[in-house]
Amino acid sequence: MLKLSIQEALITMFTDDPINWLKWAVVFAILIGGYAVAVPLYKKVSHGVSWERKRDIAKSRGHVIKASLVDKHPSGEVSRYNWRAVYRYTVEGEERQYTAHFKHPATPPLYLYLYYVDDPDKLFSCEEYHYENHKGLLLFPVIFLPWILACIALVLLGVDLSGF
Repeated sequence: MLKLSIQEALITMFTDDPINWLKWAVVFAILIGGYAVAVPLYKKVSHGVSWERKRDIAKSRGHVIKASLVDKHPSGEVSRYNWRAVYRYTVEGEERQYTAHFKHPATPPLYLYLYYVDDPDKLFSCEEYHYENHKGLLLFPVIFLPWILACIALVLLGVDLSGF
């Protein structure tokens, strides 16, 4: 049975050259530092494209409209309904309708607050369900950029990879 000490295993993996160990330390520092920068950056950018941020901008401009429930239609299983609800609101003296989609609430709310940033024809609400696929796309650089930077550092530093 082959038994290696921790020191022997590390020397086998990373060679016994102290300069190579220093290079590996730099590569790991870049990898860890990349995540230390990328995760808070993702949170900041993610909030920048969120519905809540758009709502806060609309509120600060006074672009809030209260809509009343007119009709609702359930779909799905009895215990886990999804709802399509129609709301009525008035803007600039004209009565309009807004359709909202809810995932799994007990029932759609009687009143729904609608917001718009610049154009009252582009309303949204924060209470209804929204697909946020765009946030998934923002996650790719967070996951892969530190690894790409670490691989570039491996090549630029000329790290000895003979132990692999």
